[in-house]
Amino acid sequence: MGQLEISYKIYMEADDISQSRIHSSIAFVKNRMENSRSVYLKHAAFDDESDLDAFTLRFYVENEFSEEECVSFEDAQSFVLDMAQLLDDVAAAHSYMELEGSFSWKLNDEKKAYSFRSESGLDYCDFEEVQAG
Repeated sequence: MGQLEISYKIYMEADDISQSRIHSSIAFVKNRMENSRSVYLKHAAFDDESDLDAFTLRFYVENEFSEEECVSFEDAQSFVLDMAQLLDDVAAAHSYMELEGSFSWKLNDEKKAYSFRSESGLDYCDFEEVQAG
């Protein structure tokens, strides 16, 4: 199967939005990740620094995996596409917020790394392949 390394960081931010939008945005992302079919998306660490009184959304998602022997080869192979689909879904559902971050994937000797961004008002993510380190 092989050695696997996965890392991702997702930052979501929005100002002047209702408290219900803050709650629904966070719930949407948590739900999509926790109920993902991919084991590499299910157990992310969430950090909610939102301020409901100031109507600001600040939500962060991070995770790193390092496996000497890949536990789920199918999930590992589809990780890049699964992550891109998740991010596009978040951008489409919550176009009022800024979304940015990065993710990387290494399986044996194959490496891929991307940065992404979706600006407020856009319903999609721009992805840029970066030099995998």
